[in-house]
Amino acid sequence: MDIEQAIDIIYTGLVSEKSVPVRLASFRILDFGMLDQVREALDFAIKYYKGKSFVPKKIAMAMVDLQGAFFFKNGFEEEMLRKLEDIGIEFQEKALKIFSE
Repeated sequence: MDIEQAIDIIYTGLVSEKSVPVRLASFRILDFGMLDQVREALDFAIKYYKGKSFVPKKIAMAMVDLQGAFFFKNGFEEEMLRKLEDIGIEFQEKALKIFSE
C-alpha cells in the first residue's frame, strides 16, 4: 500500500456514499471488510505522517466527527450498539494519533 491508496481507502470508507457510516445510517449494514481496510489504511497513514506537520484535507475530512458517525441510540441490538460505539472510539483514537504525532 502507498499513501495515495491509503488516503483513498480512508475517504471511501468514511466519507463517500459507499462509506461505512452512510451504509450504517441508511441500511443498517456493517461492512466488516471495509472496516478492516480502513483500519489498515489509518495505521499506514499514522506511520507515514508521524512527525510531519501536514496531513491532507481528505484525511482531515474523514476524521471530522468520526466517533459520532458510529453512535446510534437505537436501530440495532444492544450488543451491536456497543460494538459500534467501540469502533467509533477506536477510530477517534486513530484520528488523534494522525494529528498529534
